[in-house]
Amino acid sequence: MNIGILGHVDSGKTTLAKALSSIGSTAAFDKHAKSANLRANTIDLGFSALTINDTRIALIDCPGHASLIRAVMAASSVFDAAIVIINVLRGIEPQTVEHLLLVSILVPHACVIVLNKCDLISPDKVEAIRKKIPKALKSLKISENSPIVTTSLMEKPDESISSIVDAVRQIIYKPNRISSGHFVMAVDHCFPIKGKGTVMTGTVVDGSCKAGMEIEIPVLQEKRKVREVQSWKQVVPEGRMGDRVALLLNDVSSQEIDRTIIFEVGAQVQKACYMLVSVKRIELYRHEVPHRSKLFISIGFETMTAECHFLKSEGDEFELHDQLNDETTHILLILEHPVYTKLDSLFLAARLDSQFKTECRFICYGRIVKLVSQLDDVKRFHQKFRTGIVERVENENSLICHSLFKKETNFEVYNNMLVHLSTGESGRVEGSFGKSGKARIVIPSGILPSTLDAIKSGGPVEVQLRLKKYLMSKTHLSSY
Repeated sequence: MNIGILGHVDSGKTTLAKALSSIGSTAAFDKHAKSANLRANTIDLGFSALTINDTRIALIDCPGHASLIRAVMAASSVFDAAIVIINVLRGIEPQTVEHLLLVSILVPHACVIVLNKCDLISPDKVEAIRKKIPKALKSLKISENSPIVTTSLMEKPDESISSIVDAVRQIIYKPNRISSGHFVMAVDHCFPIKGKGTVMTGTVVDGSCKAGMEIEIPVLQEKRKVREVQSWKQVVPEGRMGDRVALLLNDVSSQEIDRTIIFEVGAQVQKACYMLVSVKRIELYRHEVPHRSKLFISIGFETMTAECHFLKSEGDEFELHDQLNDETTHILLILEHPVYTKLDSLFLAARLDSQFKTECRFICYGRIVKLVSQLDDVKRFHQKFRTGIVERVENENSLICHSLFKKETNFEVYNNMLVHLSTGESGRVEGSFGKSGKARIVIPSGILPSTLDAIKSGGPVEVQLRLKKYLMSKTHLSSY
Protein backbone atom coordinates (compact mmCIF):
# COMPACT_ATOMS: atom_id res chain seq x y z
CA MET A 1 0.00 0.00 0.00
CA ASN A 2 0.97 3.62 -0.60
CA ILE A 3 -0.11 6.01 2.14
CA GLY A 4 0.19 9.78 1.86
CA ILE A 5 1.06 11.79 4.97
CA LEU A 6 -0.77 15.09 4.68
CA GLY A 7 -1.43 18.23 6.70
CA HIS A 8 -0.75 21.94 7.01
CA VAL A 9 2.83 23.15 7.31
CA ASP A 10 4.43 22.49 10.73
CA SER A 11 1.83 19.95 11.84
CA GLY A 12 4.43 17.20 12.32
CA LYS A 13 4.28 15.17 9.09
CA THR A 14 8.00 14.54 8.67
CA THR A 15 8.44 13.82 12.39
CA LEU A 16 5.72 11.20 12.07
CA ALA A 17 7.18 9.70 8.88
CA LYS A 18 10.60 9.39 10.49
CA ALA A 19 9.19 7.81 13.67
CA LEU A 20 6.99 5.33 11.80
CA SER A 21 9.48 4.21 9.19
CA SER A 22 11.87 1.30 9.27
CA ILE A 23 13.61 2.31 6.04
CA GLY A 24 14.01 5.52 4.08
CA SER A 25 14.11 6.05 0.34
CA THR A 26 14.54 9.05 -1.94
CA ALA A 27 14.46 12.41 -0.11
CA ALA A 28 13.07 10.76 3.03
CA PHE A 29 12.91 13.07 6.05
CA ASP A 30 14.62 15.92 4.15
CA LYS A 31 13.87 19.39 5.45
CA HIS A 32 15.04 22.61 3.85
CA ALA A 33 14.69 26.27 4.71
CA LYS A 34 14.94 29.16 2.31
CA SER A 35 16.66 31.41 4.82
CA ALA A 36 18.15 31.33 8.30
CA ASN A 37 15.07 33.11 9.64
CA LEU A 38 12.69 30.40 8.46
CA ARG A 39 11.85 27.18 10.21
CA ALA A 40 12.99 24.16 8.21
CA ASN A 41 10.09 22.71 6.25
CA THR A 42 9.72 19.86 3.79
CA ILE A 43 9.84 21.20 0.23
CA ASP A 44 9.65 17.95 -1.74
CA LEU A 45 8.11 14.50 -1.54
CA GLY A 46 9.84 12.11 0.85
CA PHE A 47 9.46 8.33 0.66
CA SER A 48 9.94 5.78 3.42
CA ALA A 49 8.42 2.46 4.46
CA LEU A 50 7.28 0.24 7.30
CA THR A 51 5.64 -3.16 7.55
CA ILE A 52 2.37 -3.83 9.40
CA ASN A 53 0.80 -7.30 9.48
CA ASP A 54 3.06 -8.45 6.62
CA THR A 55 1.87 -5.51 4.50
CA ARG A 56 4.68 -3.34 3.15
CA ILE A 57 3.52 0.27 3.38
CA ALA A 58 5.18 3.08 1.45
CA LEU A 59 4.78 6.41 3.24
CA ILE A 60 4.74 9.54 1.09
CA ASP A 61 5.62 12.60 3.17
CA CYS A 62 4.03 15.57 1.39
CA PRO A 63 4.96 19.23 1.86
CA GLY A 64 2.39 21.30 3.73
CA HIS A 65 3.06 24.78 2.35
CA ALA A 66 0.40 26.24 0.04
CA SER A 67 2.97 27.08 -2.65
CA LEU A 68 4.03 23.42 -2.86
CA ILE A 69 0.59 21.95 -3.53
CA ARG A 70 1.74 20.79 -6.99
CA ALA A 71 3.94 18.16 -5.36
CA VAL A 72 1.01 16.95 -3.28
CA MET A 73 -1.25 16.78 -6.34
CA ALA A 74 1.40 14.72 -8.13
CA ALA A 75 1.86 12.29 -5.26
CA SER A 76 -1.86 11.86 -4.71
CA SER A 77 -2.20 9.95 -7.98
CA VAL A 78 -0.70 6.85 -6.29
CA PHE A 79 -2.39 7.09 -2.87
CA ASP A 80 -4.14 3.98 -1.53
CA ALA A 81 -4.81 5.63 1.83
CA ALA A 82 -3.90 8.75 3.79
CA ILE A 83 -2.82 9.96 7.21
CA VAL A 84 -3.90 13.57 7.82
CA ILE A 85 -2.19 15.38 10.70
CA ILE A 86 -3.85 18.30 12.45
CA ASN A 87 -2.01 20.64 14.81
CA VAL A 88 -4.50 20.97 17.70
CA LEU A 89 -3.08 24.40 18.56
CA ARG A 90 -4.40 25.70 15.23
CA GLY A 91 -7.17 23.31 14.28
CA ILE A 92 -8.13 22.69 10.65
CA GLU A 93 -6.06 25.13 8.56
CA PRO A 94 -6.32 26.00 4.82
CA GLN A 95 -3.91 23.29 3.66
CA THR A 96 -5.60 20.77 5.94
CA VAL A 97 -8.82 21.43 4.06
CA GLU A 98 -7.17 21.07 0.65
CA HIS A 99 -5.49 17.85 1.69
CA LEU A 100 -8.77 16.47 3.09
CA LEU A 101 -10.36 17.32 -0.26
CA LEU A 102 -7.77 15.16 -1.99
CA VAL A 103 -8.58 12.37 0.44
CA SER A 104 -12.32 12.74 -0.28
CA ILE A 105 -11.67 12.37 -4.01
CA LEU A 106 -9.14 9.55 -3.92
CA VAL A 107 -9.36 7.48 -0.74
CA PRO A 108 -12.43 8.52 1.30
CA HIS A 109 -12.67 5.00 2.72
CA ALA A 110 -9.09 4.78 4.01
CA CYS A 111 -7.99 7.70 6.15
CA VAL A 112 -6.48 8.17 9.61
CA ILE A 113 -6.77 11.54 11.38
CA VAL A 114 -3.94 12.37 13.78
CA LEU A 115 -4.43 15.19 16.28
CA ASN A 116 -0.86 16.18 17.16
CA LYS A 117 0.73 18.35 19.89
CA CYS A 118 -2.01 17.40 22.33
CA ASP A 119 0.35 17.91 25.29
CA LEU A 120 0.28 21.67 24.63
CA ILE A 121 -3.43 22.21 25.39
CA SER A 122 -5.84 20.90 28.01
CA PRO A 123 -7.50 17.49 27.59
CA ASP A 124 -10.91 19.18 27.49
CA LYS A 125 -9.89 21.27 24.48
CA VAL A 126 -8.43 18.20 22.76
CA GLU A 127 -11.70 16.35 23.27
CA ALA A 128 -13.70 19.33 21.95
CA ILE A 129 -11.62 19.33 18.74
CA ARG A 130 -11.90 15.56 18.45
CA LYS A 131 -15.71 15.72 18.58
CA LYS A 132 -15.79 18.14 15.65
CA ILE A 133 -13.77 15.90 13.33
CA PRO A 134 -16.50 13.37 12.33
CA LYS A 135 -18.81 16.20 11.26
CA ALA A 136 -16.04 17.73 9.14
CA LEU A 137 -15.31 14.35 7.56
CA LYS A 138 -19.01 13.78 6.82
CA SER A 139 -19.28 17.17 5.10
CA LEU A 140 -16.41 16.11 2.80
CA LYS A 141 -17.88 12.62 2.31
CA ILE A 142 -14.93 10.94 4.03
CA SER A 143 -15.82 7.89 6.11
CA GLU A 144 -17.09 8.93 9.53
CA ASN A 145 -15.51 5.74 10.84
CA SER A 146 -12.03 7.00 10.04
CA PRO A 147 -9.80 6.39 13.08
CA ILE A 148 -8.96 9.54 15.04
CA VAL A 149 -5.78 9.43 17.15
CA THR A 150 -4.64 11.98 19.75
CA THR A 151 -0.85 12.19 19.98
CA SER A 152 2.16 14.13 21.10
CA LEU A 153 4.96 13.06 18.78
CA MET A 154 7.60 15.18 20.51
CA GLU A 155 6.74 14.48 24.16
CA LYS A 156 5.38 10.93 23.97
CA PRO A 157 6.78 9.45 20.75
CA ASP A 158 6.53 5.75 21.60
CA GLU A 159 2.96 5.94 22.87
CA SER A 160 1.93 8.13 19.92
CA ILE A 161 3.48 5.89 17.27
CA SER A 162 1.91 2.80 18.82
CA SER A 163 -1.53 4.44 18.63
CA ILE A 164 -1.00 5.52 15.03
CA VAL A 165 0.16 2.05 13.96
CA ASP A 166 -2.99 0.58 15.53
CA ALA A 167 -5.09 3.09 13.59
CA VAL A 168 -3.31 2.35 10.31
CA ARG A 169 -3.85 -1.35 10.91
CA GLN A 170 -7.62 -0.62 10.85
CA ILE A 171 -7.51 0.83 7.33
CA ILE A 172 -5.19 -1.69 5.69
CA TYR A 173 -6.80 -3.36 2.70
CA LYS A 174 -5.71 -5.03 -0.52
CA PRO A 175 -5.99 -2.42 -3.29
CA ASN A 176 -7.84 -3.58 -6.39
CA ARG A 177 -5.18 -3.10 -9.06
CA ILE A 178 -6.35 -3.81 -12.60
CA SER A 179 -3.34 -4.15 -14.87
CA SER A 180 -3.28 -3.81 -18.64
CA GLY A 181 -0.17 -5.99 -18.68
CA HIS A 182 2.03 -3.14 -19.95
CA PHE A 183 4.52 -1.45 -17.62
CA VAL A 184 3.98 2.22 -16.75
CA MET A 185 5.76 4.02 -13.91
CA ALA A 186 5.28 7.43 -12.30
CA VAL A 187 8.81 8.75 -11.75
CA ASP A 188 9.42 11.14 -8.85
CA HIS A 189 13.24 11.34 -8.75
CA CYS A 190 16.08 10.80 -11.21
CA PHE A 191 19.77 10.90 -10.32
CA PRO A 192 23.13 9.55 -11.53
CA ILE A 193 25.32 7.06 -9.66
CA LYS A 194 28.93 7.47 -10.69
CA GLY A 195 30.26 4.45 -12.50
CA LYS A 196 26.88 2.67 -12.60
CA GLY A 197 24.36 4.71 -14.57
CA THR A 198 21.14 6.56 -13.87
CA VAL A 199 18.54 5.66 -11.26
CA MET A 200 14.85 6.48 -11.65
CA THR A 201 12.66 6.00 -8.59
CA GLY A 202 8.89 5.95 -8.53
CA THR A 203 5.70 3.92 -8.30
CA VAL A 204 4.63 1.27 -10.79
CA VAL A 205 1.11 2.31 -11.85
CA ASP A 206 0.51 -0.43 -14.43
CA GLY A 207 1.99 -3.77 -15.43
CA SER A 208 5.37 -4.91 -14.13
CA CYS A 209 9.04 -4.45 -14.99
CA LYS A 210 12.06 -6.73 -15.03
CA ALA A 211 15.75 -6.40 -15.78
CA GLY A 212 16.31 -6.44 -19.53
CA MET A 213 13.01 -4.73 -20.37
CA GLU A 214 13.23 -1.86 -22.87
CA ILE A 215 11.49 1.29 -21.70
CA GLU A 216 10.69 4.65 -23.24
CA ILE A 217 11.59 7.93 -21.56
CA PRO A 218 9.25 10.24 -23.48
CA VAL A 219 10.48 13.49 -21.94
CA LEU A 220 13.88 12.74 -23.51
CA GLN A 221 12.56 10.87 -26.55
CA GLU A 222 14.96 8.07 -25.69
CA LYS A 223 14.80 4.34 -24.96
CA ARG A 224 16.82 2.42 -22.40
CA LYS A 225 17.06 -1.13 -21.08
CA VAL A 226 16.50 -1.76 -17.39
CA ARG A 227 19.73 -3.11 -15.89
CA GLU A 228 18.44 -3.76 -12.37
CA VAL A 229 15.25 -3.44 -10.33
CA GLN A 230 15.33 -2.61 -6.62
CA SER A 231 12.56 -2.16 -4.08
CA TRP A 232 13.49 -0.57 -0.77
CA LYS A 233 17.21 -1.10 -1.41
CA GLN A 234 16.82 -4.79 -2.20
CA VAL A 235 17.33 -6.24 -5.69
CA VAL A 236 14.04 -7.88 -6.77
CA PRO A 237 13.18 -10.02 -9.81
CA GLU A 238 10.38 -7.63 -10.82
CA GLY A 239 8.49 -4.52 -9.79
CA ARG A 240 4.74 -4.97 -9.85
CA MET A 241 1.79 -2.60 -10.03
CA GLY A 242 1.62 -0.57 -6.79
CA ASP A 243 5.28 -1.20 -5.86
CA ARG A 244 7.76 1.57 -5.21
CA VAL A 245 10.89 0.71 -7.18
CA ALA A 246 14.23 2.05 -8.31
CA LEU A 247 15.36 1.24 -11.86
CA LEU A 248 19.00 1.31 -12.83
CA LEU A 249 19.50 2.37 -16.45
CA ASN A 250 22.44 3.17 -18.65
CA ASP A 251 23.36 6.86 -18.45
CA VAL A 252 20.62 9.01 -19.91
CA SER A 253 21.51 12.09 -21.92
CA SER A 254 20.05 14.56 -19.46
CA GLN A 255 19.43 14.80 -15.74
CA GLU A 256 16.88 17.59 -16.28
CA ILE A 257 14.09 15.24 -15.30
CA ASP A 258 11.58 16.06 -12.61
CA ARG A 259 8.29 14.21 -12.24
CA THR A 260 7.32 12.32 -15.36
CA ILE A 261 6.31 8.87 -16.56
CA ILE A 262 8.19 6.09 -18.29
CA PHE A 263 6.72 3.00 -19.87
CA GLU A 264 7.34 -0.26 -21.63
CA VAL A 265 7.73 -0.06 -25.40
CA GLY A 266 4.28 -0.86 -26.78
CA ALA A 267 2.33 0.28 -23.69
CA GLN A 268 -1.06 1.86 -24.29
CA VAL A 269 0.15 5.34 -23.38
CA GLN A 270 -0.64 8.18 -25.76
CA LYS A 271 0.73 11.66 -26.25
CA ALA A 272 -2.03 14.26 -26.24
CA CYS A 273 -2.44 18.01 -26.08
CA TYR A 274 -6.26 17.91 -26.24
CA MET A 275 -8.48 15.69 -24.13
CA LEU A 276 -12.13 15.33 -23.25
CA VAL A 277 -12.72 14.68 -19.56
CA SER A 278 -15.73 13.99 -17.38
CA VAL A 279 -16.17 16.48 -14.55
CA LYS A 280 -17.38 16.74 -10.97
CA ARG A 281 -17.44 20.14 -9.31
CA ILE A 282 -15.92 20.69 -5.87
CA GLU A 283 -18.55 22.52 -3.85
CA LEU A 284 -16.08 24.30 -1.59
CA TYR A 285 -14.83 26.33 -4.56
CA ARG A 286 -17.34 29.19 -4.67
CA HIS A 287 -16.06 31.47 -7.43
CA GLU A 288 -17.13 31.63 -11.06
CA VAL A 289 -15.00 29.82 -13.60
CA PRO A 290 -15.67 31.37 -17.04
CA HIS A 291 -15.38 29.58 -20.40
CA ARG A 292 -11.78 29.42 -21.64
CA SER A 293 -10.36 29.88 -18.14
CA LYS A 294 -6.75 28.78 -17.80
CA LEU A 295 -6.48 26.42 -14.86
CA PHE A 296 -3.75 24.24 -13.41
CA ILE A 297 -4.41 20.64 -14.39
CA SER A 298 -2.77 17.70 -12.63
CA ILE A 299 -2.63 14.41 -14.57
CA GLY A 300 -0.52 11.65 -13.10
CA PHE A 301 2.76 13.18 -11.95
CA GLU A 302 2.51 16.26 -14.19
CA THR A 303 0.87 19.62 -13.52
CA MET A 304 0.45 22.25 -16.22
CA THR A 305 -1.98 24.96 -17.29
CA ALA A 306 -4.80 24.27 -19.71
CA GLU A 307 -7.53 26.28 -21.40
CA CYS A 308 -10.90 24.84 -20.38
CA HIS A 309 -14.03 24.62 -22.54
CA PHE A 310 -17.05 23.67 -20.41
CA LEU A 311 -19.53 21.36 -22.12
CA LYS A 312 -22.85 19.59 -21.65
CA SER A 313 -23.23 16.26 -23.41
CA GLU A 314 -25.98 16.03 -26.06
CA GLY A 315 -25.41 12.52 -27.41
CA ASP A 316 -22.22 12.67 -29.47
CA GLU A 317 -22.34 16.49 -29.52
CA PHE A 318 -21.59 19.00 -26.77
CA GLU A 319 -23.22 22.30 -25.91
CA LEU A 320 -20.75 25.01 -24.86
CA HIS A 321 -21.36 26.70 -21.52
CA ASP A 322 -20.29 30.24 -20.63
CA GLN A 323 -18.93 28.95 -17.33
CA LEU A 324 -18.56 25.83 -15.22
CA ASN A 325 -21.96 25.08 -13.69
CA ASP A 326 -24.08 22.25 -12.32
CA GLU A 327 -25.11 21.15 -15.83
CA THR A 328 -21.53 20.85 -17.09
CA THR A 329 -20.78 17.19 -17.82
CA HIS A 330 -17.44 17.44 -19.64
CA ILE A 331 -14.46 19.72 -20.17
CA LEU A 332 -12.34 19.96 -23.29
CA LEU A 333 -8.80 20.58 -22.05
CA ILE A 334 -6.30 22.37 -24.28
CA LEU A 335 -2.99 21.73 -22.50
CA GLU A 336 -0.06 24.12 -22.62
CA HIS A 337 2.13 21.20 -23.73
CA PRO A 338 1.47 17.56 -24.63
CA VAL A 339 1.49 14.88 -21.95
CA TYR A 340 1.70 11.10 -22.07
CA THR A 341 -1.32 9.54 -20.41
CA LYS A 342 -3.99 6.84 -20.63
CA LEU A 343 -7.76 6.77 -20.89
CA ASP A 344 -9.58 6.82 -17.54
CA SER A 345 -6.68 8.57 -15.81
CA LEU A 346 -7.70 10.99 -13.06
CA PHE A 347 -7.35 14.73 -13.55
CA LEU A 348 -7.63 17.51 -10.97
CA ALA A 349 -8.18 21.20 -11.77
CA ALA A 350 -7.15 24.03 -9.47
CA ARG A 351 -6.57 27.76 -9.48
CA LEU A 352 -3.16 27.77 -7.84
CA ASP A 353 -2.59 31.44 -8.62
CA SER A 354 -5.80 32.41 -6.82
CA GLN A 355 -5.80 35.66 -4.88
CA PHE A 356 -8.06 33.99 -2.34
CA LYS A 357 -5.19 32.53 -0.33
CA THR A 358 -7.27 31.21 2.57
CA GLU A 359 -9.96 29.60 0.41
CA CYS A 360 -10.18 26.31 -1.45
CA ARG A 361 -8.25 26.36 -4.73
CA PHE A 362 -9.45 23.00 -6.08
CA ILE A 363 -12.23 23.44 -8.62
CA CYS A 364 -13.17 20.08 -10.12
CA TYR A 365 -11.93 16.62 -11.00
CA GLY A 366 -12.82 13.71 -13.25
CA ARG A 367 -11.52 11.11 -15.68
CA ILE A 368 -10.09 11.23 -19.20
CA VAL A 369 -12.75 9.84 -21.56
CA LYS A 370 -11.16 10.69 -24.92
CA LEU A 371 -7.73 11.74 -26.18
CA VAL A 372 -8.24 14.10 -29.08
CA SER A 373 -5.90 14.66 -32.02
CA GLN A 374 -7.77 17.70 -33.40
CA LEU A 375 -10.11 20.13 -31.66
CA ASP A 376 -12.88 19.67 -34.22
CA ASP A 377 -12.99 15.95 -33.30
CA VAL A 378 -15.18 17.16 -30.42
CA LYS A 379 -18.36 18.55 -32.00
CA ARG A 380 -19.25 21.68 -30.01
CA PHE A 381 -22.06 24.18 -30.41
CA HIS A 382 -23.66 27.25 -28.87
CA GLN A 383 -27.43 27.33 -28.50
CA LYS A 384 -29.06 30.28 -30.28
CA PHE A 385 -32.72 31.24 -30.31
CA ARG A 386 -34.71 33.42 -32.71
CA THR A 387 -38.33 34.34 -32.04
CA GLY A 388 -40.90 35.73 -34.48
CA ILE A 389 -44.64 36.48 -34.38
CA VAL A 390 -47.32 35.03 -36.68
CA GLU A 391 -48.74 37.90 -38.75
CA ARG A 392 -51.42 36.03 -40.69
CA VAL A 393 -52.52 32.65 -42.03
CA GLU A 394 -51.75 32.03 -45.68
CA ASN A 395 -53.62 28.71 -46.00
CA GLU A 396 -54.33 25.62 -43.90
CA ASN A 397 -50.68 24.52 -44.03
CA SER A 398 -48.73 27.76 -44.06
CA LEU A 399 -48.53 31.10 -42.33
CA ILE A 400 -46.50 34.29 -42.52
CA CYS A 401 -44.43 35.55 -39.61
CA HIS A 402 -42.38 38.67 -38.93
CA SER A 403 -39.44 39.53 -36.64
CA LEU A 404 -37.85 36.07 -37.04
CA PHE A 405 -35.33 37.41 -39.57
CA LYS A 406 -34.00 40.74 -40.77
CA LYS A 407 -34.58 41.98 -44.29
CA GLU A 408 -30.90 41.44 -45.18
CA THR A 409 -30.98 37.80 -44.00
CA ASN A 410 -29.73 35.18 -46.46
CA PHE A 411 -32.71 32.82 -46.42
CA GLU A 412 -30.75 30.07 -48.16
CA VAL A 413 -29.01 29.43 -44.83
CA TYR A 414 -32.30 28.90 -42.97
CA ASN A 415 -34.55 27.27 -45.59
CA ASN A 416 -36.09 24.00 -44.42
CA MET A 417 -34.98 24.57 -40.82
CA LEU A 418 -37.28 23.32 -38.08
CA VAL A 419 -39.36 25.85 -36.11
CA HIS A 420 -41.82 25.50 -33.22
CA LEU A 421 -45.04 27.41 -32.60
CA SER A 422 -45.94 28.46 -29.08
CA THR A 423 -49.24 26.61 -29.61
CA GLY A 424 -47.48 23.26 -30.08
CA GLU A 425 -47.12 22.70 -33.81
CA SER A 426 -43.79 22.19 -35.54
CA GLY A 427 -43.00 23.35 -39.06
CA ARG A 428 -40.23 24.44 -41.40
CA VAL A 429 -38.98 27.68 -42.92
CA GLU A 430 -39.87 27.88 -46.59
CA GLY A 431 -38.16 31.02 -47.84
CA SER A 432 -38.91 34.70 -47.50
CA PHE A 433 -42.21 36.49 -48.03
CA GLY A 434 -41.63 39.88 -49.58
CA LYS A 435 -38.49 41.92 -49.00
CA SER A 436 -38.88 43.06 -45.40
CA GLY A 437 -37.58 39.91 -43.71
CA LYS A 438 -40.91 38.14 -43.29
CA ALA A 439 -40.83 34.35 -43.62
CA ARG A 440 -43.23 31.69 -44.82
CA ILE A 441 -43.65 28.83 -42.33
CA VAL A 442 -45.08 25.52 -43.55
CA ILE A 443 -46.90 23.23 -41.08
CA PRO A 444 -47.05 19.81 -42.84
CA SER A 445 -49.58 18.37 -40.36
CA GLY A 446 -51.85 21.40 -40.79
CA ILE A 447 -52.51 24.35 -38.50
CA LEU A 448 -54.61 23.46 -35.46
CA PRO A 449 -58.08 25.04 -35.20
CA SER A 450 -57.14 26.44 -31.79
CA THR A 451 -54.11 28.12 -33.36
CA LEU A 452 -56.28 29.62 -36.10
CA ASP A 453 -58.63 30.99 -33.44
CA ALA A 454 -55.70 32.45 -31.46
CA ILE A 455 -54.34 34.21 -34.57
CA LYS A 456 -57.77 35.57 -35.56
CA SER A 457 -58.38 36.89 -32.06
CA GLY A 458 -55.13 38.85 -32.23
CA GLY A 459 -53.37 36.92 -29.47
CA PRO A 460 -49.63 36.66 -30.25
CA VAL A 461 -48.55 33.26 -31.53
CA GLU A 462 -44.78 32.93 -31.39
CA VAL A 463 -42.53 31.09 -33.84
CA GLN A 464 -39.24 29.91 -32.33
CA LEU A 465 -36.17 28.84 -34.29
CA ARG A 466 -33.75 26.87 -32.09
CA LEU A 467 -30.26 26.77 -33.54
CA LYS A 468 -27.02 24.98 -32.88
CA LYS A 469 -24.11 27.17 -33.94
CA TYR A 470 -21.15 24.82 -34.36
CA LEU A 471 -17.52 25.69 -33.74
CA MET A 472 -14.85 24.65 -36.22
CA SER A 473 -17.29 22.76 -38.40
CA LYS A 474 -18.25 22.85 -42.08
CA THR A 475 -21.90 22.57 -41.00
CA HIS A 476 -22.16 25.94 -39.33
CA LEU A 477 -25.83 25.88 -38.24
CA SER A 478 -28.56 23.35 -37.63
CA SER A 479 -32.04 23.54 -36.11
CA TYR A 480 -33.70 21.19 -33.68
